[in-house]
Amino acid sequence: MAQKRMLTMKIVDSDAFLDMPLSAQCLYFHLNMRADDDGFIGNPKRIMRTVGCHEDDLKLLIAKRFVLVFENGVIVIKHWRMHNCISQNRYHETQYTDEKKTLLIKDNKSYSITHGEPLDDKKIVAAQGGEISAVNEDYEPPQIKANGRADYPDDFENFWREYPRKVDKGGAYKKYQARLNSGFSPEEMQEAAKNYHLECEREHTPQKFIKHAKTFLGDATPFLDYIQNSRNKPYSTDTGSGGEADFNQFL
Repeated sequence: MAQKRMLTMKIVDSDAFLDMPLSAQCLYFHLNMRADDDGFIGNPKRIMRTVGCHEDDLKLLIAKRFVLVFENGVIVIKHWRMHNCISQNRYHETQYTDEKKTLLIKDNKSYSITHGEPLDDKKIVAAQGGEISAVNEDYEPPQIKANGRADYPDDFENFWREYPRKVDKGGAYKKYQARLNSGFSPEEMQEAAKNYHLECEREHTPQKFIKHAKTFLGDATPFLDYIQNSRNKPYSTDTGSGGEADFNQFL
């Protein structure tokens, strides 16, 4: 079982979440900590009893669609892929593959059983099976010019022009390629660089405190805070709760 998990404030700072009793919120956190790498939990009632919560807390999480439940009692965290972005070399596919096949993924990366696109985890599943080197072969080193300087693709150069700190371009390019292979688009990463640049200018961030680009695009994906919140909701610097109406887009 993994020792670290992440949670997004878009979910846990929403009115829909904060309106629940503390015991239900507590159970949600414990379920997230004990979920597998696809967000599935096979023993939710045991976890409920272990942490001293009640069956009503689990029922409330199901009713509010914070978790989805299957006929065999297995549950999955609905917003798991909004919370976590697990790198290929650490991913282990769930044992509940039959249940996983019934799930769809929405544009905002939440699970659904009614609408969305089919899940496609071919690359990260390949990594689980020991084919990491084959997956990593998608990395394309930059071409070297006659003068010995690297010739990077135009889309990466666009990202690099936007990024506020020019350190270790080669390392940044390698992480950029890794994020492309994870399914992010050049436009999303360029948008993230632009928004981060604007934030650094607005807050007069000293250069030494600005992240290196390879860290910004690293496996922990800090750049996600600087791209649009969903396909239909643009990035915003407002960190306050959006209320129940805004939260409905994640349901």
